[in-house]
Amino acid sequence: MIKEYTIRNEFLEASFINLGAAITKLVDLQTGINIILSHNDLEAYKTNPGSMNAIIGRHAGRIQDFYLNGNLVTLPKTNNNNFQLHGGKDSFMFKFFDAEVQDDAITFTYNSPANEGGFPGNVKFSITYKLVNNELQLIYEAVSDELTLMNFTNHAYYNLNVDKNQDILNHVLYLNSDYYLELAENLLPLRKVPVDDTPMDFRTPKPIGQDIFEKHPQLIYGKGYDLPFIVNKQDKINHVASVFSPESNLILDILSDQDVVVFYAGCQMDETMVLNDGIKGKQYLGFCLELQGVPNSPSIEEFKDRNIYQPGEVYRQFTIWRISHKN
Repeated sequence: MIKEYTIRNEFLEASFINLGAAITKLVDLQTGINIILSHNDLEAYKTNPGSMNAIIGRHAGRIQDFYLNGNLVTLPKTNNNNFQLHGGKDSFMFKFFDAEVQDDAITFTYNSPANEGGFPGNVKFSITYKLVNNELQLIYEAVSDELTLMNFTNHAYYNLNVDKNQDILNHVLYLNSDYYLELAENLLPLRKVPVDDTPMDFRTPKPIGQDIFEKHPQLIYGKGYDLPFIVNKQDKINHVASVFSPESNLILDILSDQDVVVFYAGCQMDETMVLNDGIKGKQYLGFCLELQGVPNSPSIEEFKDRNIYQPGEVYRQFTIWRISHKN
């Protein structure tokens, strides 16, 4: 049974469901603006087109079969492709989590059995969403009893506009990234390449719509931005991204300890998705900034040792969504 929970402090109100530990609402109480696009009918999360707002596991993004300690890990594939996307049919987004609720925080837990999604090991997983002033903090922990690969994210869809019928091409985006992962035509990550002199350079803030229709192969493959960006890491927690809506004057800053942010501009959204207050989905109506490890890391030489965890070794992720207002 789907249950919804709400937490609140002086600055923010957030709602979640136990299916996929998904966030359904994040309201800036000063303006009353909800920055999260969500399925209007909670029952839609049972199939969850677009992987909307849920926790993704065991692996976020696309991944091929891979070798682990010399043994081939064969994964159930997604949509007749040669890879698995977002954990496949056994993804965490389709699982019911246990919930422990406080006034300003909620912790969801799930025990993933060995070989779920094709990945070795029994995994104990938790995600805590905690309100701290004008921030929503996401605190992940997981541990396996076998050598395994773990890579989790939250697949939230944002729209900072007051009018949720207005797309996000007006949003001004900054990404703290010198490199992105080049994708094959089927969007499988292949290698690290520089953003220099490409539409993927967001080191100087620019509207999402400024270059999205450029005839660059990476944008053609994804019908717009659907790319993993390597975070420039100077500290344990790094400023990853800033997004500003000139329509609402809201700013979303994202900080994290993760290696990658996947920027997805809602390129596959369509009218079959019925969203907040009955709004019909359309291309570019929402965007995602998915904090995670390097997707498909075992097949990328530079990152082949990433996301691998020994038995008893704890996976941790700390990510912050901070909402503020432009003066």
